[in-house]
Amino acid sequence: MKVLITGARAPVAIDLARAFHAAGHHVELADCIRPFAASALPFSPALHRLPAPCSHFDAFASRMAEIITHGRFDLVVPTCEEVFWLAAAAERGHWTDRLLAPELPLLRRLHSKAEFPLLLAECGLKAPRTMRLDTPPDPTQFPDLSSLVFKPEFSRFATHTLIGPSASALARVNASPNHRWVAQQRIHGEEICSWAVMHGGRTTAHIAYRPRWRHGYAAAYGMEAVDCPAAETVARRIGEVTGMTGQIAFDMILDAVGEVWPIECNPRAVSGLHFFDAKPELAQAMAFGRSLDPPASGTLRHMAPAMALLGIPAATSARKLTTLWDDWRNGFDVIARGQTAVALGSLADAAQFAALALRKRVSPAGATTDGIEWDGRPIV
Repeated sequence: MKVLITGARAPVAIDLARAFHAAGHHVELADCIRPFAASALPFSPALHRLPAPCSHFDAFASRMAEIITHGRFDLVVPTCEEVFWLAAAAERGHWTDRLLAPELPLLRRLHSKAEFPLLLAECGLKAPRTMRLDTPPDPTQFPDLSSLVFKPEFSRFATHTLIGPSASALARVNASPNHRWVAQQRIHGEEICSWAVMHGGRTTAHIAYRPRWRHGYAAAYGMEAVDCPAAETVARRIGEVTGMTGQIAFDMILDAVGEVWPIECNPRAVSGLHFFDAKPELAQAMAFGRSLDPPASGTLRHMAPAMALLGIPAATSARKLTTLWDDWRNGFDVIARGQTAVALGSLADAAQFAALALRKRVSPAGATTDGIEWDGRPIV
């Protein structure tokens, strides 16, 4: 097969490229920025530069159609938030059969923090009580703010999320019909994440994991695989009801009595994908729907550059340097995988995002999705 992996800036894109290459497929990558780590892969995949879909969707859709047609790609695998723009471009260009993702209406329903709980209820799954906010909330209408979480309907990295806010903090929420928020029941417990691949509603790969090291609420850079059948049940049930093909990820809370509460959904790749170690079987599960067994519970994976740059200061502050060292020693780095140039490239990528964050006055995490973010607005 000839495979195009988009969102080449992401570490998950690098592991997917490795997996498809190991499985004997021809791999190329695409993004709207220069990805240094992906450029350092030893098999030198071609890199296609795309217009930023956030600001130049027509040019993005045209460029994708050109790449698909001239390159004769059999499969397009999204990794980041470009998945929403790709779904719209694929519909326009009539290549939805080559995109490993559902169509935009389902993507929107999964990603919306207002609509996702309704889908959970339809699937017979636990869902936190959720209220959509189309106007600035009046703190007096919520008798117990400590029992609620407020967040934009479409956001990432828990951007702007308010957990049990004060009345003064809530008063600064500027919800509107064009920028909705939700008020959601606060569930107490342990956070569990999961990632799955689906083909025609059938789950072909699944991993549940515990974030061990992360920067704020951003994606984890140190993770531990866990045995959580209830998390897999969530993925399987949503797959059965929607019949979707593509990737899907969940943030869940495991409460004190062992019940799993899905609170958010990302219909794209996430860090859990790294647990499959870029093996060819991962590519086969994604391309052909072959079943893939998850790694053993307790398996540790980490991103060494982030462990060094973010983990050491965090562990020092929290007096957990011994824990960090144990996780580092007992785990495995998913960035280099024996390829030093890729690790160095990831540092260059981090520097690029840091500079972009300073220039645009956004968070470093926010800079990583520059040009590809989608906040629910219509794509025409």
